[in-house]
Amino acid sequence: MASTRLYVDSSVWNAAFDEHVPEMHALTHEFLNRLAVETWAEALVSDVVLQELAGAPKQRLEQLGQLLTRIAPTRLDFDEEAATLADAYIQHGVLSVGHLEDAKHVAVATVAEVDALVSWNYRHLVNRRRREAFNGVNAILGYRPIDIVSPPEVFDE
Repeated sequence: MASTRLYVDSSVWNAAFDEHVPEMHALTHEFLNRLAVETWAEALVSDVVLQELAGAPKQRLEQLGQLLTRIAPTRLDFDEEAATLADAYIQHGVLSVGHLEDAKHVAVATVAEVDALVSWNYRHLVNRRRREAFNGVNAILGYRPIDIVSPPEVFDE
């Protein structure tokens, strides 16, 4: 049974099919391929991820569906507790209201007590300042800290 639970946000799933940045594309495939076979890690997604991916063009949607079937991530519900926490991130200025979807990813992952949120979103998620701000709000509200990392960082250890 997997002991490490990894919330994989939509930026990672989309990067699997975005060839505009070849290195990111290759690293994403390496990450997802390893995730598919590693027994110590479990992939998780939420309603938020699935809703974002549902907006993809038809061909991409079919590819995403095949990839999700191969990886078979566990689905987390974006519930009232996660919605309240996402709003708290906005109220505390961690992100602006225009980036509520990013706050939702962190909130659902935090509430589910995942080991790490995996993302390519360096601007709003994968950076020290934001991680500290999210975890500051988490501490105020009684949640444990969350680690937010890029795909290559997962297997660096």
